[in-house]
Amino acid sequence: MSGFLISAAVFSGLDPAFSQMTVLSGTTVKVLAASTLYSAENVVLNSGGTLDIQGTLILKKDLLNGNPTLNSLGNGTVVFSGIASQTLGGSNIIQSLTVNNAAGLSIVGGNVNVNGVLTLASGLVTLGPNNLKLGPAASVSGVPSASNMVVASGAGELRKEYPSAGSFTFPVGDATGAAEYSPVTLGFTSGTFSAGSFAAVTLANAQFPGTATSYLSRYWNVTQSGITGFSCNSTFQYVNADVVGTESDIFCFRVNPAPFTAYNTANTGANTIDAHGLSSFGTFTGNLGDAAVPPAVRSLQDKTISVGPECADATQTLLIAGNGTFYRVTGTGNVKHIAGTNIIYYPGTIVDPGGYMHGYISTIFCSPYIHPAASAPVLAGLEDPGTGNHDNSFFKIYPNPTPGKFTLELKGDVTSAQVHVEIFGALGDRILSRDLQIDRKQEFSLSEKPTGVYVVHVTSGSKSETEKIIKL
Repeated sequence: MSGFLISAAVFSGLDPAFSQMTVLSGTTVKVLAASTLYSAENVVLNSGGTLDIQGTLILKKDLLNGNPTLNSLGNGTVVFSGIASQTLGGSNIIQSLTVNNAAGLSIVGGNVNVNGVLTLASGLVTLGPNNLKLGPAASVSGVPSASNMVVASGAGELRKEYPSAGSFTFPVGDATGAAEYSPVTLGFTSGTFSAGSFAAVTLANAQFPGTATSYLSRYWNVTQSGITGFSCNSTFQYVNADVVGTESDIFCFRVNPAPFTAYNTANTGANTIDAHGLSSFGTFTGNLGDAAVPPAVRSLQDKTISVGPECADATQTLLIAGNGTFYRVTGTGNVKHIAGTNIIYYPGTIVDPGGYMHGYISTIFCSPYIHPAASAPVLAGLEDPGTGNHDNSFFKIYPNPTPGKFTLELKGDVTSAQVHVEIFGALGDRILSRDLQIDRKQEFSLSEKPTGVYVVHVTSGSKSETEKIIKL
């Protein structure tokens, strides 16, 4: 095998007077760490050739990889900084990728993985039918905008691997006519994440069929692979030109799969729509949610009702709280729920003393729909302030509700080192009895248990108390 080693601090690999650099089969070109290879012409990697970038490769023209499968280009940085449109061809694994070309970069002929930093300095990264996947530790640098973003309006997806719960903003938009930046944020608060699991986004600058009156002429497709049992809070950002009709009447809708499901009203100041506590994805857009004929399904999550009277409705089904979210009616709150077929109150529904909540089945709906927007979401690992854990208890449990695991924490006035813990199911069946030598905190799990209400009984010395916990 032959090789070519770049070890100088800066090496002008190709003068404009010369032709492109071609790496032949069986040949390796290596750019050492702290070294830079500058190419004014195309760099072509033939099948069987290897390009090992440990330092930096700066390209003024194209990089074309002829290897038939995903091929690593090393642990360094590839920079596209030409003045005419550039191409990244073939199936490539790149540690860090910088796009600094106002004329843009097109990904052609294969998928690209970026495992380090994707720097969007200037120019559009157009995916076409190809996928761009950001690895589990990958991040985005720069300030994405309509002039520097990922164009994901074709079949190609922008994907992000999630090794665990967390939030990521997909810097996507379209270039149909004028370029428009319309990012998506997906914040997973719980779930099981297998190796290589990812979420993916595409979008279209168009009206989704079936929306009408007041809507967004834009929709987003969200998919996932390898993530199960999850709860996700999603936010979609639109531009003023997307609004048709009355913006304040627009709600976030999942429009595919059917039926249309309404979530929260648009934030007209931030130009965003959002849905909380998602356990599955699909296609999302903005549509009329404040109308004489309500949507088929409405999901009410992460809301606090402290005034009234309020009203929310659906022609088929109302879904209240659930999947790690809450719905709280305070002592001054007054709300009624009307649905044509059924109303489902999930764990996380809370009515404080003095609060009023009335749900009933009818075909005479709210007039008008006057439900408030969503409150701030409850993040995994944080205690829901509206559930249990009274101030005079000698212990507290959180998060509550929980998707599975929860923490029991003793308060400061407990002196006994030995604690006896029992957990009972809804029918009084004891599912755990254990003597523990604990410091101040101990983690328990209901992950294998069905959803419902459980009772935690704790004895420490002469103290004995119980608290309820909700398993989602």
